[in-house]
Amino acid sequence: MSENKEYLPFVIKEEDRLSVCGFVRRDIAHSSFRIPHISVNIVPVIRGTEKTILQKRSKKRKIDPSNYDFNGGHVIYEPVLLSDNPKALELANDKTALRETREEIAVSNDGRPYVFSSRDLIRFTKVGELLTGFDDPGSINVGYMTGYILFIPIDSTIIVSDENEDGTNEELSYEEIDISQIVALFKENPSKFASGATAVLKELSNTKSDAYNRFWHIINLNKNKNI
Repeated sequence: MSENKEYLPFVIKEEDRLSVCGFVRRDIAHSSFRIPHISVNIVPVIRGTEKTILQKRSKKRKIDPSNYDFNGGHVIYEPVLLSDNPKALELANDKTALRETREEIAVSNDGRPYVFSSRDLIRFTKVGELLTGFDDPGSINVGYMTGYILFIPIDSTIIVSDENEDGTNEELSYEEIDISQIVALFKENPSKFASGATAVLKELSNTKSDAYNRFWHIINLNKNKNI
């Protein structure tokens, strides 16, 4: 969708709680105004392995063109986000993660399409736990991000695509690579990674991080076929 037709929730953080204060057009959020919003980042993992799908963003993207990234997207404003329901933002993140997964990753097994469901997605951070852009005065993508793991059936045919700001859809190049290798690449040259992947990989580079421990706990459970 065109940036000037899509609205994002404007969020603030007080202590450990995120609150939605209103909404703002996406192109204004992504500007020198640096308005905090909320998004999801999804680490695709091949079931039973430690391999992930590392994509390369389109060179047409306004933010982080041609950088390495995982999948993800922004939570879109809905009136329910201004309600008193404490679970509204959490549910909006989960819904966004599933929507972005279905839009960006097409998977088939033996020629039969695989339809992702909420059972394939597991949140490994608290809602809005990851930060993007706050420590970079030049960034126009400032916000709070929620991290997910997406489990992809083994031996699948995979197509990764994304919609650019001009509304065009583009198939992206990617490689299957061990998570530990990506962390090593990130440590060597963090400038090659988009802001969303950077927020995730900072946590996966820190063995004392809660997100690190949750991430690897989920991966190991999957390898042992407990999830």
